[in-house]
Parts: sequence; structure tokens; C-alpha cells
Amino acid sequence: MVNGGAVSWGSTLQKTVALSTAEAEYMAAASLVKEALWLQELQRDLLLGGSPAAANMSTLLFTDNHAALALLRNPIVTQRAKHITVLYHFAREKVQSGEVEFLYCPTELMLADLFTKQLPTEKFARIIEEIMG
Repeated sequence: MVNGGAVSWGSTLQKTVALSTAEAEYMAAASLVKEALWLQELQRDLLLGGSPAAANMSTLLFTDNHAALALLRNPIVTQRAKHITVLYHFAREKVQSGEVEFLYCPTELMLADLFTKQLPTEKFARIIEEIMG
């Protein structure tokens, strides 16, 4: 989101089978990081945010999965993660370089759920209200 408005979103089936929710979220993070880096480049090209220095700030990304967040922040490969394809470790590399930063967002506050799953009427209405301002 930029200035309270959604500028990028997506929902697709993953091309690779994940063995856990954490792995699925970690794999999705790689796609998210690619999109964030493209948006950073666009922002630099347009010089949005006031100054070139503002365009070099880390982009904040959110996940509601603690295990995926731990995988993104920790360069140590665990027994659970050693089989994950190297392609998906791209996201961890960008977190370590400071180009992006992942923060935890509780599931009940995750606006992206609107695009990725069925929601109870109350949560749907709340998210729509928050997105529309």
C-alpha cells in the first residue's frame, strides 16, 4: 500500500508443492520480494516519496506466519527447511541485505486475506472498509 491505497496484489496457485504452511508462506515470500524490488525500482525511477534517499529505504512486507518469518530472518538451514529449493532463499538474501524487511501481522489484521481466501461476512466488511478508507 502507498498512502493508504493498494498498488499491488496477487493470488495464484503455487507451482511447487509445499509440505507445510510455513514452507508455502516462505515460497510466497520469494514472489512478494520480487514484486517489492520491482516497485522499489519504479519508485526510484519516478522519485516518489520526495527524495532519492526516501527511495532507498527498506520496503516493509508483512506475514502472518511466525515460522516463515523465522526462516526469512535466520540464515541457518534447519532440518525442516533443508529441502526447500534454493530459488526461494532469494527472499532471505534480500532480508539480510536490508532491501526488504518482513514484519509480523496478526491474521485478523491481514488485508491480503480478501484476495486469498473465503472470509466471514464481518471480516470481509471490515477489510473493505479499511481498504476503501
